[in-house]
Amino acid sequence: MYTISNSFISLTVDGQARLTALQNLRTGKGNIISRPVSLFRAVLINGENWEDVAFAGDAHLCIAAQGNTMTVRADRLTTRMGTQEILLTLTLRLDGEKVRFGAEIENRSEAIVNDFYYPCIGAIKTLGEGRPGLLYPNNYGEYHADIIDELSARQTWDGQCELTTPYPYTLSMQWMTLIDGEQCLYLAGHDSRFYASSLRAVGGEERDVTLEMGKMAYVEPGETWTCPEYVLWLYEGAWQQGADEYRDWATTWRRPVTPRRWMQDMNGYFLVINRQQFGDTLWPYEEIPALYDLAQEHGCDALGLFGWFESGHDNRYPDLEVSASMGGEELLREGIRAVQDRGGHVTLYVQGHLIDMGTRFYRSGGQAMEGKSRWGTPYYEQYSKYAESDFLRFYSRKIFVTVCPWCRDWHALMAERAQWVRSFGADGILYDQIGGINPTPCFDKTHGHSKPSLSYTQGRLKLLPAIRESVDRHSGYAFMTETITDVYSQYIDCIHGIGSWSGAKAERADFLAHRHPAVFNAPEMFRHTFPETISTLRNARPYLDPRMDNYALCYGFRFEVELRYLKDRQFVEENRHPEWKAYARAVCALRRKHASLLLNGRYRCDPSITRANPALLHGVFTDGDAACIVLWNDTDEAQPVHAGKYAVTRWETPDEEGEGMPKHVAPNSVVVLFC
Repeated sequence: MYTISNSFISLTVDGQARLTALQNLRTGKGNIISRPVSLFRAVLINGENWEDVAFAGDAHLCIAAQGNTMTVRADRLTTRMGTQEILLTLTLRLDGEKVRFGAEIENRSEAIVNDFYYPCIGAIKTLGEGRPGLLYPNNYGEYHADIIDELSARQTWDGQCELTTPYPYTLSMQWMTLIDGEQCLYLAGHDSRFYASSLRAVGGEERDVTLEMGKMAYVEPGETWTCPEYVLWLYEGAWQQGADEYRDWATTWRRPVTPRRWMQDMNGYFLVINRQQFGDTLWPYEEIPALYDLAQEHGCDALGLFGWFESGHDNRYPDLEVSASMGGEELLREGIRAVQDRGGHVTLYVQGHLIDMGTRFYRSGGQAMEGKSRWGTPYYEQYSKYAESDFLRFYSRKIFVTVCPWCRDWHALMAERAQWVRSFGADGILYDQIGGINPTPCFDKTHGHSKPSLSYTQGRLKLLPAIRESVDRHSGYAFMTETITDVYSQYIDCIHGIGSWSGAKAERADFLAHRHPAVFNAPEMFRHTFPETISTLRNARPYLDPRMDNYALCYGFRFEVELRYLKDRQFVEENRHPEWKAYARAVCALRRKHASLLLNGRYRCDPSITRANPALLHGVFTDGDAACIVLWNDTDEAQPVHAGKYAVTRWETPDEEGEGMPKHVAPNSVVVLFC
């Protein structure tokens, strides 16, 4: 056995590089490792075999522990296909309460080291107080209330089950945390090159969980590769401490723009598809002013026009033209001006990621920009839009190829699109998908990227600044895109927030008491870590119900309503649920009244409030010395008010106000406490 320890933590590894003990020495709660798990494994591309696995237990290892550092060395890796001259050096270094993991791979073989899983932390049954939950960064965040039960319920025939998702994609950040009472186990990647990665929670027949980090290293013959650092932190306290650690690291590379003033002040985004993919014209240009009337009725003050071009939504990208049949260029400009004259704003949509294979652009050079799979074929995406037709549902899938964003010609085209949209007087441009689409490895070497696993991430980090520079040529002109990630959102004024949804009812609030295999949205995970990022709550419905309004107010999301099909138009024209629209306007009026806090304030999630009454969801908003707390009672019973460490002077709801602190929050309602 090999042990390193200091006054905070003790870590032990056996001769097979299996983690056998991990202990927080300050709490005295003992070793959290229930059975040993190997620290690493690698998947090689060996000839035609793309899954030749090298396990730690099959390697000849030399392990040394001295002071605060442990080193694990292998002079070769062994797989089913034989021994490969691949030198691996792992370092485990104690840094106060944290463990920092490093690795270096020197590849002297003919194989390619593709997937590298390290560190693997487990297996764990408890952190000391029960069965742990997992805070996981899918979209804005998820809470897996009993991750061990959840994984056990999903086991396959071989007894294995895993939760794994790519980053940066639907995973918005590189950290996750096990939570067990007041004990937390935080594991984070510090990868500022943004390799195609994964965060994994792995279960098995022993009813335990292992946390793993995966990275597509793609270490070629003759290459020496240094793995970006990982950080492990076993501590007693709130999950927010891990979020704060991750944010502190992100400040070394993340430089978020200051959002346009009108987007900071925006209450809601009213998204409309003018013409659908299947050719149905739903909202011609002459109806743009009427659309703004509808937006205001729903508490929204910005229009987002999709499918505003002749070909309709999700068709003929990027060969877009202003639609003569919907009214022509001058009528489009007039509609936009009419909205602006009434204090509103308009954004126009373009696709930033896909090329329609049937377009002239694709045939005349666009084909060279497509991302290529390991088979040499393009990566395809298919979209069929339908409302009533089974033919459209099943047999009308429009095929697109994805662009490798490394291609400079695509950067130039997307930057030019910003100028084109601005020429119609629009206040902003929304590029679909580029805020966090899959970090797909591109194997087309003619593009010039250094590694397949960096092609889409590093390519997008060239594309987004090119768009930003083009947008910034015009004062007040805004840049939007879809999907939330820490790395791409730094360039964006506002995110079209897919994944920002209210989820299940209030049991998801109690991170501590509820233990059953359920998954709840936990938007506070991203919002607390990066509170400066503005986002809509993606809502593919032609209405806002009061629960969505309360959710948006609590977490600082901007409203969103979407009109995409004929039935959506009929819904709003028939004025169904006028009481819902009235409530949305009341919430907007409250937010507008206190815009310095509720629209422009800095959000945080405070553990002192959660501990006081976990049934109340909350958001704390600050502006200098001023602060307010939004409490959302998402239950069917009145809840006693607790404000944690804050002193409350008065309160307001969308329809009343008072002095001091109220005793209760009514069922299914919100209250704003001013401190």
